[in-house]
Amino acid sequence: MPGFYVSNTKNDIELRDVYRNKLVREAIPCERIGTVKRNTLNKFMDDKAFYTDKKYIIVLDGYLLNKKDLLLQYGASDVATLIRKMYEKCGNTFFGDFRGCFAGAFIDKVQDKWIVFTNQIGDNPIFYYEKDGIFAAGSEVKYVLEMCHALDLKLTFNEDAAYQMLTYAFMAADDTYAKEIKRLHGGDYLLRENGVLSVKQYHRFHSDTERFKGYSEEELIDAIDENFRNAVQLEWAKDDEYEYEHLADLSGGLDSRMNLWVAHEMKPIHANVLTYSQAGYLDQMISEQIAYYWKDELIFKPLDDATFLYDIDIATELLGGGSLYAGITGGRRLLAFANLDHYGIEHTGMVGDAILGSFYHNAHEMENKTPTGRYSEKLAARLPQKITELPENYDNYEIYLMYVRGFHGACNSHLIRRNYTEVGSPFLNVEFMQMCYDIPVEMRMNHDLYKKWIIKKYPKAADFKWEKIADKITTPEILIQLRSLSKRIPRKIKKIMGMNVVDKKGMNPLDYWIHTNQPLRDYMDSYEKVGHSYLPESVSEALKKDMHDLYENGNANEKTMVLTVLSSARLFFGENRWRKSN
Repeated sequence: MPGFYVSNTKNDIELRDVYRNKLVREAIPCERIGTVKRNTLNKFMDDKAFYTDKKYIIVLDGYLLNKKDLLLQYGASDVATLIRKMYEKCGNTFFGDFRGCFAGAFIDKVQDKWIVFTNQIGDNPIFYYEKDGIFAAGSEVKYVLEMCHALDLKLTFNEDAAYQMLTYAFMAADDTYAKEIKRLHGGDYLLRENGVLSVKQYHRFHSDTERFKGYSEEELIDAIDENFRNAVQLEWAKDDEYEYEHLADLSGGLDSRMNLWVAHEMKPIHANVLTYSQAGYLDQMISEQIAYYWKDELIFKPLDDATFLYDIDIATELLGGGSLYAGITGGRRLLAFANLDHYGIEHTGMVGDAILGSFYHNAHEMENKTPTGRYSEKLAARLPQKITELPENYDNYEIYLMYVRGFHGACNSHLIRRNYTEVGSPFLNVEFMQMCYDIPVEMRMNHDLYKKWIIKKYPKAADFKWEKIADKITTPEILIQLRSLSKRIPRKIKKIMGMNVVDKKGMNPLDYWIHTNQPLRDYMDSYEKVGHSYLPESVSEALKKDMHDLYENGNANEKTMVLTVLSSARLFFGENRWRKSN
């Protein structure tokens, strides 16, 4: 994705972007310091900074939802001045008060101090390298890889990263496919002082069970509504500040619906909404109904032919290899061919169901710490010990799941989107998220409080079906369960009889596409065979065998997980690119 690159080395690497244009490309002359470049989207430019003086170098990418308030508070006329004043008053973690999708770098020339940071979620990513006095950080892993290539630095294939992909379908930890390159967690920053690098934490979500003690259900619903409306207002007002048209995702789910719905109810707007799914499926039909209700313009892309699954290397590059390539590549094609010049933020409902609704469906899941966030358990025994210890670093297991499954997994779809436009979700608003985690999880699980909020505050929104249950949220639970059971029993019988059960229903029915599309299957099979040549010679035979077995015997998700690892090896260690690699 576009962004910036900083390094204490002098090199002339080009911040290349093959799949997009209309980017702002600049460099700050700082030969004595190293290299500072940006390659940013030509949007929200007054929220960004690219500045130097005798004391500081300042880089900020993305957008700030609370920019106006901060400018007023600090008496600043622009973002660069704001950052100088905040640093001089607040110190190394001045950016902790920023809200939005941002990342940046701050270099104090006088004190030889480098600070590189991402936002509280980490959906504006930072990849970095530090070894033998050489330091580099950038918004795209390939920026750092280009530096390693230019300086002929040795990179070592990270088998731990491969097994994370083959289990979670994303990186659960801070790994990349090169041991020497890491990704910064959301809420963390890099501090390099006098040549010594450390990773620091400036924000973590937690659970304050005392905050809403004694609140009635009605009072909690009021608190949810107030905080969510504030989050929506902040995000959509950013478009208005720059006179951009509104762009929003819409599906058959609740999250994108409620983002769009609340935006409409707060003020008269017109939005252009994006939908992609299997043609004729509920996601398309529900989205069409909602768009018609609000008189919005619907842009729908059918995924029936599944041709986007051929985009293995493209998706892998845009994601830095950190997530399943088949995730939202259908959405990528829609974004790639759409003219987004006039639009501001792509408004999503990212992970709303897990924030307001929780990952848990019942008390049993909560007590037994399920789900795990994994797509596959077949190679889980190969995961490094640090993965099993990860939950200990968070306030509770639910918050751990959000950081791993939510931020490291689902939010990587924002990385794809940020290659074409800026992106945001009101559910990821820091204050809204914290409020949700302060509400007892017992009230949020199974979307109970989520549904009650919609029914009470936005009853018209409840009149449209929810794709997850293929019915309205007002339908009695017993009827939904009976209908679900009537569908599951025939499927179970077919499985017992040895019949293949593939369902084309769903936004991304991978199993159906792969089972019914012989040319696609042939292409994937061919890629898997050739892809083993992309692996460095040092890769163990055990990993090679594990990947081949998982591909041959695995389901659709597991097959695409293997292809993601192979494509990532090509990105990191491809022929004639990284000459000194293990």
